[in-house]
Amino acid sequence: MPKICKSCGKEYTGEYCEHCGYGDPDLKIKATKKYETKIPERFLPPEEQERLAKERLAQGKRPKTKTVKQKRNQKILLLVLVIAVVGIIFFVLFNQGVFSQNDPEDLVNQYFTSISEMDYDNYNACFSSDLARENNKGIKSQGLDKDKAMETLYSDYINVFGKGFKSTVKIDETSDMDKGDIIEQEMDYQDQYGKIVSIEEGKIVKTTVKFEGSKSSEDVKFEVYVARIGAKWCILNVKEADDTQSTSQISALTNAG
Repeated sequence: MPKICKSCGKEYTGEYCEHCGYGDPDLKIKATKKYETKIPERFLPPEEQERLAKERLAQGKRPKTKTVKQKRNQKILLLVLVIAVVGIIFFVLFNQGVFSQNDPEDLVNQYFTSISEMDYDNYNACFSSDLARENNKGIKSQGLDKDKAMETLYSDYINVFGKGFKSTVKIDETSDMDKGDIIEQEMDYQDQYGKIVSIEEGKIVKTTVKFEGSKSSEDVKFEVYVARIGAKWCILNVKEADDTQSTSQISALTNAG
C-alpha cells in the first residue's frame, strides 16, 4: 500500500521515500557526520600535529602557511616594537641634549632671564645633570619650594634692585676655552661632584646684564663658562668680570643656616 512522504508529500511504497530519502537511517548518519565539529589542528597534541604534517608531506602536500591575519598581526607587533625602541632612543638622546636647539649664548640668556623671572625649572635646566640633582637635593633638605628657593638664593638681587626686577642680556664676546681653562673646569667639577668628566668643547661668554627694578638699576659684567659635556651644553661657572669668586649657585643652600 503506497504511503505519503511526510517530508516531500510524494507517494512511496518501500521502507523509506525513494524521492527524498525520508525514513532512510543511513541518510541520517551521513547528515549527522556532515555537522560533526572538527578540532582545529593547532589545538591537537604536538605528536598528533607532527603525524599530520608527515602525512601531508608523504602525500606531496605543502605544510600549512600562516594566514593573512596572522601575518598582519605579526607586522603590527613588529611595528609597535620598532616604535617603542625608537621612542626610548629619542628619550635618552633628548635628555642628553642631542636635540637641544640651545647654543652657549642662548644658554647664558636663559640663565639670567630665569633669575629675573624666578623660574627654577628653566634655571636648573642650564646646568649639568649632576649640578641639577644637587640643586634639587639642596632645596629639599631646606624644605623650600621652587619659588622660595630662588628668592632665598638671589635675595641680594631682590634687596638691591627690588622684587620683580628685570634683566636684559647683551652678549659682548664669545671665545673658546683654551686647554688650561678646560683642565681647570674638569678638575673643579671632579672636586665638587667626585666625578671625572670630559669637556668636549668649552666657551667663555662675556656678557653685560642690565638689572632694572623698583629700587635701582645697574649694568653688571659677567664671564660665563659654558661647556659641552657629552652632547649637552651646560653652565659650569659664572663670575662677575671684576670678581674672582663665582656667583652663588642654588646647591649652596645645602650649607645654608
